[in-house]
Amino acid sequence: MVATYKDIRRLTGLSLATISKYYNGGNVLGPNRELIEEAAAGLDYQVNNVARGLRSRRSMTIGVVLDQLNSTFNTTIVSRVEERLREAGYGTIICDARQDAHSQAEVVRFLIGKMVDGIVVVPVGDDTSFLKPARHRDVPVVAIDRLMPGTDSVVIDNRAAIASAVQLLTDSGHTTIGLLAGPDTTYTMRERRAGFRDAVRARTGLLPRVELLTPEEVSIEGGYAGLRRLIHLSAPPTAVVCANYGLTLGASIAQNELGSDLRPALVGFDNLELARLIRPRPTLVTQPIDKLALEAAELLLQRLNGEGPDEPVTIILDTTLMVGHESTYQLKPRVRMQR
Repeated sequence: MVATYKDIRRLTGLSLATISKYYNGGNVLGPNRELIEEAAAGLDYQVNNVARGLRSRRSMTIGVVLDQLNSTFNTTIVSRVEERLREAGYGTIICDARQDAHSQAEVVRFLIGKMVDGIVVVPVGDDTSFLKPARHRDVPVVAIDRLMPGTDSVVIDNRAAIASAVQLLTDSGHTTIGLLAGPDTTYTMRERRAGFRDAVRARTGLLPRVELLTPEEVSIEGGYAGLRRLIHLSAPPTAVVCANYGLTLGASIAQNELGSDLRPALVGFDNLELARLIRPRPTLVTQPIDKLALEAAELLLQRLNGEGPDEPVTIILDTTLMVGHESTYQLKPRVRMQR
């Protein structure tokens, strides 16, 4: 005989409401969660998603839309979001917008056609019109890493993240600092550039020179070319801050090709795995990627359960400055570059 909620109630003594809440992704006390999981394992209980969907008019499926799949940040986000949603009984459909706004709009329409119950998105840009089909169907959406008007969002404090790097460098004696960041067409790059500009002005009394802020392609190649451009300036910076992982990796590769006397101090961004690969140990601004993903998943589950305020919610998380070996950020004499 197929096990039911009533069988779990008999073994646990918990109410049907609590058991239902657990299987629908609601917040259940830890001891109760353990009782339910133990009873379900003993009964070999399996959730009947087809029956559940018919009763609740839900597909028990969530769409995950990424600006690009080929990204360490995004693959980590997908892994953590999918894990939490699976615990709550939801399957996921993952779509890659390939950094194209038109493709992003297409995949959202595709997901709405598949009757997804909600969408988690790492958007391509700032335009929210691609979400119209979801809003028309009252499908809840949570954005990660981008602050989107009228939409629940989970982001980091981008300005404070970059400011922490600038503070370390200026405290170490640097007065001329460059930034490797992408164009201001995305929220993260715009905020990080603004945070850099404000922090430099606050710490030195001067705005950074325009050539120290020139946008780069957000990629490994962009970081590589950007660092080489900066060190060939007539007045090169003594330190460089990178605004994302790809730029950090590219800049680190360029650093390795330079003599030690020519290498600027470098503060990277985004990926603790670099600390295991690079010597001396790098200095990095690290994002709480797992927490970004889990907060987004929990926020979406709340919306699916009819919980939370009526207005869109914005969750802002702090970053951490992981200070590496002193040689990665200290001021040192520079040998003038031969052009």
